[in-house]
Amino acid sequence: MKNNKIKFVISLLCAFLTVSLAIGIGILLSRPAVEDKETEETSEVIMISSETHIAQIVLPGYPSIDYTISEPVMEKAGGITQQITFYRDGNPIYGQITHPKGTGPFKTIIISHGLYASPGRYSNKARSYSEDGFAVIEFQYQNGNPPPSYDDPEYLGDYIFEEILDLYAVMDSCKYISYVDTSNLYLYGHSMGGLVASYVGTLRQNELKGLILVDPSFYATDLMEFEHEEKITTDIYPLVSKCTIHVLIVTGTTGSFGEDPHFFDDARAAFPNLDYYVIEGASHSMEGEAGEHLVDISVEAIEGWG
Repeated sequence: MKNNKIKFVISLLCAFLTVSLAIGIGILLSRPAVEDKETEETSEVIMISSETHIAQIVLPGYPSIDYTISEPVMEKAGGITQQITFYRDGNPIYGQITHPKGTGPFKTIIISHGLYASPGRYSNKARSYSEDGFAVIEFQYQNGNPPPSYDDPEYLGDYIFEEILDLYAVMDSCKYISYVDTSNLYLYGHSMGGLVASYVGTLRQNELKGLILVDPSFYATDLMEFEHEEKITTDIYPLVSKCTIHVLIVTGTTGSFGEDPHFFDDARAAFPNLDYYVIEGASHSMEGEAGEHLVDISVEAIEGWG
């Protein structure tokens, strides 16, 4: 009798476990969409937050620069212009890429914008370059929002240094973008962005084919102060004298630095491989016909560089 009771209890336990297991499996099978969605969102977060540490090697005598990047996120929408978000040290850098029709990869121009320039300022030029076969990356520097006064930053040296790091991160992230031919990268720098592009173009010249500097603000090095230690040199001309890649400087004669015929004398003497062009009547912003002329000049220059 005792053995029969034991067998009965064991049978009940087995039945209970079987039913429980069946119910559990049924519950899991009944909510796949929720589980899959949560898994997808987690994967995206992991992708975004997975950082690559970079200790950038620069020219001898200049300190290395440490920062991290994450794989950029690009919208899936079609068309020749797509929104993209780059990351530097976990912070987003918002931008867009305009490219010719097709899959590429294309020669690519990265635009370094002027002081406090609004997003989309260079989109007309980006579309013009894309018609000539280039992909163009526009982005907004993290410190690109202007203060109410629109004054130059108090610590302009730190400001420029932060933009250098952002431009570094965008360059590093190009390897993730299928439209970009990373063996054919060019920097386009306007105004203060031209100064930033001059630093980056010199320090990372082995990764670039050339620089397009549009009315670059070389005067700003005389105003560059740092909150603490000097993070980059303010002696811009000795630095760019080490830049052996091709460089094009374009200026105008109306409301631009080209009004002073000697403004770029030091730069013209410093860059070893420089083309210099003055657009008659062009202003500092290089809009309208001057902008179209600028695109034509720079495309012709790039073709001549080979």
